[in-house]
Amino acid sequence: MKYIRHNASWIVLSKMKLPYHVDLIVFDLDGTLIDSREDLANSANYVLNRLGLEELSVEILSSFIGDGVYKLVERALDWQTSPGRAYPGSVDEAVELFRAHYAEHLVDRTRLYPGVLETLNHFQGKKKAVVTNKPFDFAMSILNNLGIVEHFDVVLGGDSTTNRKPDPEPLEEVLTRLRILKERAVIVGDSPQDIEMARRAGLLSIAVTYGLGQREELIKAEPDLFIEKLYDLANYLS
Repeated sequence: MKYIRHNASWIVLSKMKLPYHVDLIVFDLDGTLIDSREDLANSANYVLNRLGLEELSVEILSSFIGDGVYKLVERALDWQTSPGRAYPGSVDEAVELFRAHYAEHLVDRTRLYPGVLETLNHFQGKKKAVVTNKPFDFAMSILNNLGIVEHFDVVLGGDSTTNRKPDPEPLEEVLTRLRILKERAVIVGDSPQDIEMARRAGLLSIAVTYGLGQREELIKAEPDLFIEKLYDLANYLS
């Protein structure tokens, strides 16, 4: 896929005619709307400490985020074991330790990324949704605490549907609930999972480069547009 430079972003103009008219914008949560790295890392390290294992850096733990709580904890545990050998204890018990701690520390350091509130206000006339692999209760609590939950018509967590990202089911559920055609919607996220989900559901995808995703992995995933700042959406969507 070939990209050309447009203002501060990279875009596939053959697919996106500017401005691209939408009725619905679907956002990822962690790494797109919120910077939650420190709180997630602190809860993961709490688990490692409880299990007598060494803590990991925020950078390492951040690379495990994106596929839900279970995968985050499982990857942290596997990192601490010898190569080729999984954690010998119960991952389920470790996940419960994580959930209990994280529930009490959801927004200790979690903050909105720059431009999030301005972007949501700019698109106040559009339908908006959040699709995340984070458990629904955690997602709603964070959105409430950060004061932006009222901006969203639908919020789906990793436990809201049978299948989670990158499966298209959550995205299709949002389209069904809001009665929006896929041609009139886009998804904005920071990970290859978001881009794959959009592709499988037949939507255009917009990748943010400031989040948790690695730029090289995002390039390989081939989104339809890269943006450096969330408010850049105002330049491309109407």
